Amino acid sequence: MTALEKRHPFRSKAITQAANGEPCTVCGRNDGTTVFCHLNDGWAGKGMGQKADDFAGFFGCHKCHKDYDEIPGVMGEWVIMRAMYRTWRRLLDRGILRVKE
Repeated sequence: MTALEKRHPFRSKAITQAANGEPCTVCGRNDGTTVFCHLNDGWAGKGMGQKADDFAGFFGCHKCHKDYDEIPGVMGEWVIMRAMYRTWRRLLDRGILRVKE
């Protein structure tokens, strides 16, 4: 991709909607506020007015999502990476993500 090509983000309603009813993959809270939280990093596809790709994120409750978005660095990178792994694992277990054999 050249510098002038527009990047097309990966979008999946199945992934983002899968957070409904799930416990938070950061703190484990299951209070009905869990949503798919997109990463805030350019390497994940985040840009001016554009969210990261829909597989670059985690299931987060309202509190964890707010903390992640509003207080940069409050959660260590390993916490976010662990939450993202837990989210991918749930998506794999539910058949939303599949690995090609």
